[in-house]
Amino acid sequence: MIGFKLLDRYVVKKFVLLFLLALIAFLVIFHIVDVIEKIDKFLKSNMSFTEVCRFYYYQLPYFIDIAIPMSLLLAVVFTIGTLGKNNELAAIKSSGISLYRLSVPLLFIGLLLSIGSYYFEDAVVIPASRKRIDIEQNQMKRHKQLKKTIYNNIMFQDSPNCNIVIGKYNTKTNTGNTVTVQQTRDNILIRRIDARKIVWKEDEQAWQLLDFKVRQFDYRGNEVVSTTVSDSLFYFHLHPEDVVQTSLDPESMRYRELSDFIKRLQESGNDPRKWRVNLYFKLAFPFTNFIVILFGLPLAAMRERKGIGFGAGMSLLVIFTYYGFIKFGQVLGYKGLLSPLLAVWMGNIIFLLGGAYLLYKIRQ
Repeated sequence: MIGFKLLDRYVVKKFVLLFLLALIAFLVIFHIVDVIEKIDKFLKSNMSFTEVCRFYYYQLPYFIDIAIPMSLLLAVVFTIGTLGKNNELAAIKSSGISLYRLSVPLLFIGLLLSIGSYYFEDAVVIPASRKRIDIEQNQMKRHKQLKKTIYNNIMFQDSPNCNIVIGKYNTKTNTGNTVTVQQTRDNILIRRIDARKIVWKEDEQAWQLLDFKVRQFDYRGNEVVSTTVSDSLFYFHLHPEDVVQTSLDPESMRYRELSDFIKRLQESGNDPRKWRVNLYFKLAFPFTNFIVILFGLPLAAMRERKGIGFGAGMSLLVIFTYYGFIKFGQVLGYKGLLSPLLAVWMGNIIFLLGGAYLLYKIRQ
């Protein structure tokens, strides 16, 4: 038991050191490349050194998030690879300790990092990215010239009992298409308005709905009145300047925000399939950290026959294939060919089984 603990500490110490070195190396490379790419924008925007540092301060969490899986991959490949190169792996095996047992602390670290990665992205990466985007939009002049004018899936709670959904909104003309207004009482839908178009009337400080249908429901959800109207003015609390503030891209929402967004989308009668795929993706993708270790272990151990370069190269190939598979699954989910849950977890299931099979095939 003491021998196992000493071995675990030795392997984990070597692994963590290589992981941190790889992480720092990737972060340095990412920042150098990004500075070279954006230096022209910084100069033309007359941003001070402090403002640039602030920009990269908020971008750092995103870089860390994407660098962790690659750093884990290199760390596990070189940890097992150097053990084999120094004949330590052979000595460990000859003492009756299998590669499976040697893998336990590394797989446990991968599992912890997978769980932590979800919380890190949700609580740190997304809020920091919003602040970084705000700097880009307000302090980088070139970005201002390309300011976004079209917003999709605007959802606004006009009052405790009234929700407004606008499918597509143009801030230049203050017009929107595919509009739904829901009025509830005791959380029961009592009135719904579906309009082809909505237009802001500055003089009246009101919204004009065009080609809309008004439906009223009883407490059982049965439609009791249905009226079609060509146009009419409505005095909502919603104003044009509120649209940009409430039009956060659902893909950049935190888990709870996106979950609430999907709920409101369902209540408005819209199809939430795409956003449900994104919601499940937030839970599935962090397991990349566990998968890279699971694949890296057996591939690195193959160095006795193929060399350490083979293990590193094959691991990178596997990870890029995994990324492609995950994106392919997302597309299938968006198209409705697979359920949202299966679409995002399909890649994880296949690669977890594949990694487990490779680990099983490696001789003790």
